[in-house]
Amino acid sequence: MTMARRLPRRDPLRLFHIQSDFAAGLAPTDIAKKHELPVPAVLQIVRGRKRDDGLLDPFQLAHDGTRGRSTTQMYWLGYIAACGRLYHQGPSSTLVLDVDRRDVEHVRQLIEDLVPGRTSCEFCESNQNGLQAYIRDRDLGTLLSQWGIPSADPTEGSVPISLIPGSLLPHFVRGYLEGSRNQPPFGLTLVPATMASIRTVAVVGPQEFVTALAGALRKHLAIGPGTITGRRDRLKTLTYKGTKAKKIVQYAYRDPTRSIPRAAKFLQSIRPR
Repeated sequence: MTMARRLPRRDPLRLFHIQSDFAAGLAPTDIAKKHELPVPAVLQIVRGRKRDDGLLDPFQLAHDGTRGRSTTQMYWLGYIAACGRLYHQGPSSTLVLDVDRRDVEHVRQLIEDLVPGRTSCEFCESNQNGLQAYIRDRDLGTLLSQWGIPSADPTEGSVPISLIPGSLLPHFVRGYLEGSRNQPPFGLTLVPATMASIRTVAVVGPQEFVTALAGALRKHLAIGPGTITGRRDRLKTLTYKGTKAKKIVQYAYRDPTRSIPRAAKFLQSIRPR
């Protein structure tokens, strides 16, 4: 398969623009010419199967993001983006999550929210990554691919922050923080009990992702820049400390429609009395 045929499925922004062109009335042949793609590839994109009970794709979210379930979906997208990888074999897709042992029931809630009644989950031990959850669902895999969730190499893709509406960004950030198993504030052994105990927020991802997220946080929170450092695996770490870290957590938890159960004490401490 040529790169021209594969790219739209792996590039969420390009896929979004193709769907937008079609919604604006541009003919498939004109879209194909504009994006330098075969017409059958364009038809496959614009006529793609869309379910009403699963994850919204970026185009659906932009045009129907007022649905109540979009807040929950953006939380799970952030969670999956932090700890998930997609593996494709033939027509099937498997989502593999690196799971904190305390969050097994939380992953089952993910399945109930995103693929209700259609799939199950297997938990397996990995010598390198510890406990992992395997979720096999073709539709979910397709949609997550359209959102930029990478496969084996985490540097090959990421969720474009620009495709997440500002009103839903706090939910995505909360999911990403909670899915980051080895990063503070929620990936460590001890979960913070109060806002006062928040010292550091760290986000790991490709350069493009952490740079875009830093820009979005700066825009919505009016905070200064975080510190971006490199890692041996070619990913980057975006770090905030002190007051900046607290502001980000306050922002992410202002309306926690979904959250890891082990953060219950923390949630109780920040709820208005």
